[in-house]
This record gives sequence, C-alpha cells and structure tokens, in this order.
Amino acid sequence: MTTFERRDRRSTTAAGSDPALDSLVVLVAESHGYGCRAVPGDVMLLDGPQRLHIGMRNLRQLARQVPRDDWPALVADHVGTIITAIEEPLDLSDFALVRGLLRSRIYPAEARTGRLISRPFAPGLIEAIVADTPTTVRTVVTDDVVGWPVTADELFAVGRDGVRADGPLECDVIDDTGIRVLEGSTFYAATHLVWLESYLDPGPYGALAVAPTRSTIAACTIRKDTALISAERLRAFAGDAHEDGPGSLTPELFWWRRGTLTLLERANTGRAELPHEFMRFVASLP
Repeated sequence: MTTFERRDRRSTTAAGSDPALDSLVVLVAESHGYGCRAVPGDVMLLDGPQRLHIGMRNLRQLARQVPRDDWPALVADHVGTIITAIEEPLDLSDFALVRGLLRSRIYPAEARTGRLISRPFAPGLIEAIVADTPTTVRTVVTDDVVGWPVTADELFAVGRDGVRADGPLECDVIDDTGIRVLEGSTFYAATHLVWLESYLDPGPYGALAVAPTRSTIAACTIRKDTALISAERLRAFAGDAHEDGPGSLTPELFWWRRGTLTLLERANTGRAELPHEFMRFVASLP
C-alpha cells in the first residue's frame, strides 16, 4: 500500500480514544517535576518550573505508528524534548552563528501568536521561522531577532534557503493523472510548495496541490482531461493524511499558480465538489 491509498480509520479511532496515553503524559510530566492536567483544545497543560502545553492530537498520531509497548519510550522522548527546549533555551543572539540553523516551516494558522515571527503562506496556513538543532526545533520569536542585521523579508529568504539546502523531497508518481506525492523525513515539506516547479511542470494553467502534513505534500499539473478526477483523489488523500498525521497542517485543496496558493473551497453539498468558477476554467481549457 502506498501513502496515497486510503487509510483504515477503525484502528486509529481506537488508538485515539485510549486513556493510557494521557496517563503516560501525566507520569512523565510528574517525573520532570510538573503537574499535568487536560485543558480545552485537546491539550495537556504542564505547570511547574515553566508552563507549557502538550498537543495531544499530534502525540496520538505518533503513537499510532508504533506498537503499544513502545508508547512509554515515545511519550518520555516527546515530552522530555519539549520540556528541555523550554528549560534550556537556545541562545539566538548571534545571528552569524545561528543563521545555518534557520528554516522556514509551515504551520496551521491557529498556531500564530503575537510573538511568533510569521507571515501568511496560504489560506489557513502561516510561514514561520524556526531554529533546527540536533535535539529540537524551536520557533523564533520577536525577542530573538532584536539586533539581527536582516529585514523580515531577508529572514524568510534565509529560512527558505535553509530548507532547500537540506535537499529535495522524495517524489513518487502515483497514477495516470500524474499526481506526485512528495515526502521526506522533514518538518518542512510544505515549504517546498514555493518551488513546486522543481518537481513537476505546472504548464500554463498551474497545478492542484495539497499539504496535509509537515512531511508530505502532493500535486499534479492541471490538464482538462484529468483535472476533476485528480482533484477528487487529492482531496481524499489530503483528508486521510491530515487525519493520520503526525504534524497535521490542512486537508484543503489549493490551486497553485506561480508560487501562489488559492484555496478551492468545498461546496456545501457534503461532496468533494469544486467551485463553479474553477469548473468553468477547466471547461475553457483547450
């Protein structure tokens, strides 16, 4: 089975509802000297030397990928890494030293905070700057960049250059519509949408694209004879991959044109229909 095929949600539902994972988070938090309780938003609040949040949706997605016997080690590593990143902050004062660590990372728009260095990337998504170290990925905030000798645009260019310098994503052509799934062991797959033309020829009409998780995107060139079936397959893939995670971004379908992403909003019918404007555009293609 390829990553493009439909997932079986029966097992993931059972894994997601298991309270054992919550209990493990509490135990690991207490071992680090933190109290732990559930709060709205599917989040565990850790209160102790610092106050921090553990997103349970992402942790459940990670847990689905390993046997239950490995959950204690998974939770210990996940929670321990977050606590260490908070308690032992990275010194980002010297831009010349940290420049090589900077990456452009895409997040859901709800991750935006007042202190986060970010800008809109696409409807429902933001682009942020992070420092990627061997042990953790830390978002860059306004206090970090005081004194840095770069403008905001230059900083995002540095972050994108860092992602591209890490190398290309793996590319698989899935079916006769030309859909390509691009993925890798990275948190920065969605950033590669900036240079999607490196992976496929968008032609004069652009491409359909999805960015369901931090590690996987998919896209295909728009052709009149395959556009509608490609859109249906991409939406199905994005919905399943977004549900499974980890690192869910968005299940939505976008129209990519010269680096710009336009949301193709769902119709209010419960079916995966495309907007009438896009349908007319496809019908007009030669």
